[in-house]
Amino acid sequence: MTNSGLRIASIDEYKKALSQTDAILEQNIYTDALSEYLKLGGAPMDAVNLLSESYIGIPSMCNATAKSVDSIGLSSDTIMRKAIRHQLMNRFDPQRCDEFFMQLNDQMSPEWLDLILEDVHWRRTFYELLEKHPNCVFLNFAIHRIAEAGHDKEIAKLRTASTYVKVYNLILNDALSELAQKDNVEFDDDLPSLVRVCCEREDTYLYVQILLRRLADEFGATPFTRLRRELEIAAKKKGNMTIVDVIHTHISDAPVELSKTIKSIMNSPNITPGDLVALKRFYASENPPAARHLCDYDLILKMLTALYVPQHGSLLRQDLVDDVTFLIAYATTMNDTKPRTEQQGDIHKVQSILKDLYISLANKTEVGSITGAMKYIISAIRFPIGSMGVLMWIEYMAMHTAYFETYFRTKETPVLLLILDEIASRHQLQQPVVFKVIQECIKHKTDIFAPEIQLALQRTWVDRMLYLVQLNYTIPVLKYFCGAGRDLDDSLIVHFVKKLLRMAQAPYSVLFVRYTISIIEPLVENLVLIKDVQQLVVHFFGMTAPIFLLIRLY
Repeated sequence: MTNSGLRIASIDEYKKALSQTDAILEQNIYTDALSEYLKLGGAPMDAVNLLSESYIGIPSMCNATAKSVDSIGLSSDTIMRKAIRHQLMNRFDPQRCDEFFMQLNDQMSPEWLDLILEDVHWRRTFYELLEKHPNCVFLNFAIHRIAEAGHDKEIAKLRTASTYVKVYNLILNDALSELAQKDNVEFDDDLPSLVRVCCEREDTYLYVQILLRRLADEFGATPFTRLRRELEIAAKKKGNMTIVDVIHTHISDAPVELSKTIKSIMNSPNITPGDLVALKRFYASENPPAARHLCDYDLILKMLTALYVPQHGSLLRQDLVDDVTFLIAYATTMNDTKPRTEQQGDIHKVQSILKDLYISLANKTEVGSITGAMKYIISAIRFPIGSMGVLMWIEYMAMHTAYFETYFRTKETPVLLLILDEIASRHQLQQPVVFKVIQECIKHKTDIFAPEIQLALQRTWVDRMLYLVQLNYTIPVLKYFCGAGRDLDDSLIVHFVKKLLRMAQAPYSVLFVRYTISIIEPLVENLVLIKDVQQLVVHFFGMTAPIFLLIRLY
């Protein structure tokens, strides 16, 4: 367009400008194109013909259409806005728009833009466009102008990474503030949107990690540890392994050699004796580094795996058990704010429990009665770190040994599953881990079981999920049966629904009703054949009719 401020060099280019659709309606067409065309010797009649032939009258057509719409009682303004917005969302070209924007030179804040942004409808359109095109310079500038105009609260609800620090801070502050008020389940649900805000680009990832480090220094590391880890995992999934490692090393106050040792352990398929001895040397010294450097979730899981999950048919070498159990006990027991001498007894106690558990399970990695190991298992699951080790061992036994083929009886609940229940009851924060183990194991099938025996075993796993519901770990279980759980045999889902509706009591939350309806709907034909379940479903719908109507309306 000629109003872009471009200087057209040849008469042919001026002809092209005069030939554009509805060129006569363009701003400054006479001064920027027509006068220059005539100065270069262009024929006046040719200019008139070009302008008349290129005239279609789209604005006039829009006005005529708007009058017709208004005449039948509809809002032409609303309809036109929706139509324009639809075209913008589908045809917006960020590259072309940025080229135009960068050519504005001194007009860094054109009047037409500020005029558009005064309207809340167009501001919302800009927000949606930015979600689709987060790297568009023009859109980021527009959002910056919206922030300067005082619409901070609107901008804070965006879930994308702006290139303007002021705008990005508003978005990040809102995301972190909301996350701080969530429980564990809600945290998991909302985490992806925060990850998107933080990991959109390398610069935003660096910015957030440095910010979290400063917050950790001021308020303590514990609240920010998981968040930093989740961001690292997300960035690595995007392929940014190198930058994650570099940033992690530079913002950490851990000794360089300690960081190298931990990195070596994490990057190796198996823990090597040399790395293990080197790591223990740091924490067995007179002046050990802060325990928080050892409190890496993935590092602790790797050491637990070495202890309780057989690799290539055998557990960790006996001569390395002391080192591993010491490091795990130190990481999960030591409090850097208290004198080390006061905590030596607790560290030793946890280490002894982990060693006893290792010894008792060392001979239980294949089929065999676990009766002799029960007292050590019961002792271990009193501690969160001990129960994590037991959870990993149970998953191994269920998936990679013939334990259930040997000991499963349809009229009895296997002991391993009762241990799962006990861990879920004792350690609320480990309920997601218990649930993950159940999800993995319920899919595992054996060749020697008849179909009805396999279903009976799967039913006992479903009962474990129902027990989690009893412990108020409800929504994740319901979401499972709305998603991956749909692949289970219908009889298992009916079993779940029957027991769920018997234990559930009013008042019901909207989420509970929504997910329960989603589980029941595919089973309607089968439920007609099962009278007692049908009665429970009818009663449930009767109790939740107002909520059901609300869900259907919205």
